Amino acid sequence: MDATDTHHDWTPDQLTLHVGDEERLFDRARRRSQPTELVVSPVELHQRNIQRRLREARLPKDAFRFADPVGICVRVLETAGRPTAAVDRVDRLSLIRSILEAGGSDEPTTLSLPTGAAPGDPQRIEQIRTDVEAITNFHPDRLAAWGETADKIDEPIDDEAETILETGLGAERELRERTTKAVSETALLRRATRSITATNGSAWAEAFPEIERLTLLGLSSLSAPHTDLVHGLLAATSLTVHVHFREGTGEYLRGRVPDLLAITDPGTEAFE
Repeated sequence: MDATDTHHDWTPDQLTLHVGDEERLFDRARRRSQPTELVVSPVELHQRNIQRRLREARLPKDAFRFADPVGICVRVLETAGRPTAAVDRVDRLSLIRSILEAGGSDEPTTLSLPTGAAPGDPQRIEQIRTDVEAITNFHPDRLAAWGETADKIDEPIDDEAETILETGLGAERELRERTTKAVSETALLRRATRSITATNGSAWAEAFPEIERLTLLGLSSLSAPHTDLVHGLLAATSLTVHVHFREGTGEYLRGRVPDLLAITDPGTEAFE
């Protein structure tokens, strides 16, 4: 399927959006002394499938460097001398459990619970925190938009939407107070995005000096953290970016890109 957008007023010239059409990557398979294209997929299985298809077609992989979003951001941060330690999910659940237990004692907690959430269910709280992070990336503009949208919804759904947001933000705040590490690997994406934009792209150039193109593959959704990373790269570098959405949800996601890129200062957090 060839459903490529290349010239729309609402997308930067460096950005090309595709629905399907991943075979175009194979057309760029060449023998090279070093890779010039970074092939990124949030799902490791999809990345392995692409490499397998290259092998089966007996095409060289020399032009490509394969990575996931967290991996490229860790490299940017390490090259810039920034910390990369992050709390994993198991430790987050343990920390949230201690937060919930503290809420029943004299120690105050800012963590509210949505309707139907069991008081001692750290997995439910972590899922809400993760969902809020994926939707907003904790960016002030998106958080404000969430609140404004909730105000327009009929009762009692409006209160529930507000409570979910408060729960996610409260969990993030409490976790930050209890660790010196990044609360999640997703936080490393924000940190790297800020580093890229704050240095006018030099942080990226130092980490990936030979990379001319970034191809983001296999997307059935487009999270705010991934969007902000792409946004930061488009704003601060001359990198060419190709985004391949999966068929089925691709047309909808492609239409959402303008709104997703509309925020200012990608990577900014409401907690700063």
